[in-house]
Amino acid sequence: MAQSAEAYEIVEAKNDLRKKVREVRGGRGEDPVARAEAALKILSSHFEDWAADEIREIETTHAAWVKAGYADGPKRDGFFRAAHDLKGQATTLGFPLATRVAGSLCALLEGLPGPDKLPRALIEQHVQALRAIHRERARDENDRVGAALADTLREVSTRYLADNGALGDETPFDE
Repeated sequence: MAQSAEAYEIVEAKNDLRKKVREVRGGRGEDPVARAEAALKILSSHFEDWAADEIREIETTHAAWVKAGYADGPKRDGFFRAAHDLKGQATTLGFPLATRVAGSLCALLEGLPGPDKLPRALIEQHVQALRAIHRERARDENDRVGAALADTLREVSTRYLADNGALGDETPFDE
């Protein structure tokens, strides 16, 4: 439903932000995109170590959750958070297949119908897959085995959620 023109108010900015920014002219002629790409290239030398740290965090939080008997609570939350962090960072760190596996794991954990139907083996397979993807440097879709592993985990997770009534009309997996 359309609102009348009288329902809107125009607010003028009190500060002109152009006065707050210093414009660099001439001289160096630096391209900010080129500077950002150069900085990313320098940082990328650390990506392997950061990815290793993320995988260790997945393993550590998973082990803590297993030790807690797969109980709901802080150990499960810590494991989910580690998987979610990896899902968000793995592609940037050069491991898009790890992003897919971590996404499948997150969707599985989010869609679980209850703690009594916890697919422990499937969760463990996701953790092992993440470990293998990193160890074997299976970075992207060009790695046939890694891509097949990611696809299979997603299919099995989707089937598990569907078979246990935890999947509606839409898939919980990010495209």
